Amino acid sequence: MNRHSLPLIGAVWLGLSLSTSAHAISVQYGLTSLGGNAYRYDYSIANDGSLGTGVPVELFDIYFDPTLYLESSLNIVSSGSAAVNWNQIILSSGPSIPAAFDALALNGGIANGAVATGFAVDFTWLGLGTPGAQLFDIYSPTTFSLLGSGTTQPVPIPGTLPLIGLGGAIAMLFMRRRPRVSTSSASNT
Repeated sequence: MNRHSLPLIGAVWLGLSLSTSAHAISVQYGLTSLGGNAYRYDYSIANDGSLGTGVPVELFDIYFDPTLYLESSLNIVSSGSAAVNWNQIILSSGPSIPAAFDALALNGGIANGAVATGFAVDFTWLGLGTPGAQLFDIYSPTTFSLLGSGTTQPVPIPGTLPLIGLGGAIAMLFMRRRPRVSTSSASNT
């Protein structure tokens, strides 16, 4: 790899990192420590239209592995329109089936291009380290057929994208610098 390929690699990496979450229903989470092993997930769900034109997200489940989350501690604490416009329950685990935070829209769901926020669940963490990503499914509320699946993603840290751009710009500036040939030494030979 030569020094001229670094800006191209940086540009490709930046393009890929910007586009990875743009082609699927996304569920992002913020994690808040409540002290000890108690935590809260705050979720936002974005409908990018990948379910089809005019197809809202009306029913979703976010899964809690009972080996990592104390099932009896799962407590819905959603606020705002999520609390008013969605029927939310905790579904119990079963053999080979994790517990789930289940949300059913009461008024139309999440339209294409829209984002819904305010979904939240408190829990006790049984795993090592800190809690992280979870699996989720999107269902049809009439047929209960699976429409989409994915893994929750942490909410991006504010300012990350500008820092990536600044780093790329600095790298490009250093790559463009070339040593100058002195005219006084060239005429003396």
